[in-house]
Amino acid sequence: MTVPVPRVRVLLLLLAALLLAVLPVSEAWARGGGPQGTPPGLARAADHEVWMLDQGTDLIHVLDSRDGLDIERAVTIDLRADNLRGAGFEVPTGVTTVVPHMIEFDSQHRYAFVAATAGRSTIVIDAQAKEVVAVLETGPASHMAAVTPDDSAVWVAVIGSGELVEIPLDLDAEEPDFAIGRTVDVREVLEPFAEERGWAFPGFQPVCHQFTPDSREAWVTLGPGWDTGGLFVLDLATAEVTAAWDPEVVRANCGVGVNREGTRVVANWSGQVGAGEDTEGEWYVFNARTRQLLRTESSRGFDAHGVRFTPDGRHLWAVNRISDDGLVIDARSFRVIEELDHVGDTPDILDFSPDGARVYVTQRGPVPRSGGVHAAAGDAPGIAVLDAATREVLEVITPDPVWSSDRALLNDVHGVGVRPVSGDEPSRRPSTHALDRRPSMVDLEVADLGPSLSCKVVAAG
Repeated sequence: MTVPVPRVRVLLLLLAALLLAVLPVSEAWARGGGPQGTPPGLARAADHEVWMLDQGTDLIHVLDSRDGLDIERAVTIDLRADNLRGAGFEVPTGVTTVVPHMIEFDSQHRYAFVAATAGRSTIVIDAQAKEVVAVLETGPASHMAAVTPDDSAVWVAVIGSGELVEIPLDLDAEEPDFAIGRTVDVREVLEPFAEERGWAFPGFQPVCHQFTPDSREAWVTLGPGWDTGGLFVLDLATAEVTAAWDPEVVRANCGVGVNREGTRVVANWSGQVGAGEDTEGEWYVFNARTRQLLRTESSRGFDAHGVRFTPDGRHLWAVNRISDDGLVIDARSFRVIEELDHVGDTPDILDFSPDGARVYVTQRGPVPRSGGVHAAAGDAPGIAVLDAATREVLEVITPDPVWSSDRALLNDVHGVGVRPVSGDEPSRRPSTHALDRRPSMVDLEVADLGPSLSCKVVAAG
């Protein structure tokens, strides 16, 4: 005889079976693991790509969190000069290596803008297709290409010419066009402002910049040397200087960041840099509206470099490249809440996963293409992945090694950018600029790479 089972009991049995089925997966996620062999500690971050700029090889490796940031599954974008010319792009005459230095995306992460110092160019990449769409000759030592929050323009800090170069944008157009717009000579606009106040700036080369949330102003650091720093504010509509500080007081030559509310700005100075002569750097906090310098603090390490606000705006991370350490700073009180003894090997630029759970910090190579050997030479070029909560280094992701004919390791990872991806975007896209990434020996001497940009390079916040 069949005894009917009450419906509630059936539901309870089904629920129990479901719990047993998912328990192993739940335990794996609780331990920090995830599907498809995701390394422990890397599974909780929201879906995103990590764009690793290897300026020593002219390659960008795009790692996908959905692939566990597996370098073997990365899409590689080949920015070598001959490859760009072969694809029909105009690369400045005489350029043999481009040195992709820093990267930023528009607010919707449709395009990537890469400042290429040796290439004297800004390279525009379709971020989903992973394909180059434009190469613009913005000038020698094009150091940083930053996008305004309203996506109306990219402004490029060009160290070699001492200019800020505009690339107007209309990314909602059916076929966006990329061309150079206005050019602002920094000496021309800043020197009269300084002379009226009795200041003498040691140089007028723009290094890094960030914008107020309304896209009206840019805060710009000068440099790149430790003794050539300074800071000024540029009105983007009029191209006039609206504020600056005595360069003997504010020596900022590295990074700059604006908080989400647009009320506070942080900039930093590397400190004196030289073998046996290194001194601690400084970081400065400003009231963005009154222009008041609120704080001047020690970086508590040598060669203060990358600075960036966390995605939730609660903290600011800052790293010191020579001493391999850093700080976590409260973004309201601007007090140091934790000193980081080890952030990575030659930590340079940093960025966060969209949910702020992971920190990606670039590490430099033994043949640095910028920054000088003393400050920037590292042993493990790649990206250190840190747990933002525990501050622990979870792993170091390294590209396949590329060697010169005299056995010098050419990889030199400098820039990094994080791009959120939606669930329906393919995890990999074919690229006409993809390169076979197997370890290789290239017929290239280190001296053939062209001049190294001896500068303090840093990510803006």
